[in-house]
Amino acid sequence: MPVDIGQYYGQTEPTTGSGDWNSRRFEINQQIMNLNTNIPVQVLRVNGVGVDPVGFVDVLVLVSQVTGDDMTVDNLEIPNVPYMRLQGGANAVIIDPEVGDIGIGSFCSRDISAVKNARKAAPPGSRRAYNFSDCMYSGGFLNAAPTQYIQFTAGGILVHSPTKVRAEAPTVQIDGTAVQVGDVESTLRKLIDERLIALFNAHVHASAGAGVPTVPLTLATVATTITQAN
Repeated sequence: MPVDIGQYYGQTEPTTGSGDWNSRRFEINQQIMNLNTNIPVQVLRVNGVGVDPVGFVDVLVLVSQVTGDDMTVDNLEIPNVPYMRLQGGANAVIIDPEVGDIGIGSFCSRDISAVKNARKAAPPGSRRAYNFSDCMYSGGFLNAAPTQYIQFTAGGILVHSPTKVRAEAPTVQIDGTAVQVGDVESTLRKLIDERLIALFNAHVHASAGAGVPTVPLTLATVATTITQAN
């Protein structure tokens, strides 16, 4: 006759209690189930962002737990989880996690609490292993489409921002055979017609080369004219 598996709970099976091997197998599987490896999580809070040492996030495990009688139990949040930043030495790409981001929580094989506090080699704080408390966060899974991004394709590299792109350095160098600027023709034409032509026409040298021009074409004069045009 068919076996009613509804009478078995949790990880038990119809054969769990039949023989020593099945009982031992069940016990081994239960121990394996206690090993946390990787699981989807969502960011609840972020601590430490910007041009600072890499910070921490509080996350919520997205896969709910299930009791032996198939009742769903929500997970608690995991606080003070180190998040990953792409960094080598003093060079980094800073993309701080934000509330609502979905990523992966990876659980270390040993207690990392002392390493988190010292940010260097340290002994484990306890004998726990693969524990929720020893979680590390990596972002970028199952999230919505970005609105600000750097895109690498076979056709080239696109840097896109809906607001502003700024390069900050003592020297900014562009190497290329051509530099193309967007549709600035009308603005440039207006600057030339309304400001620079008038400035050049006002630049009259004294007769026979004596004296100074009426309107010297210094860098400051040109810069002031362009600024007034803006």
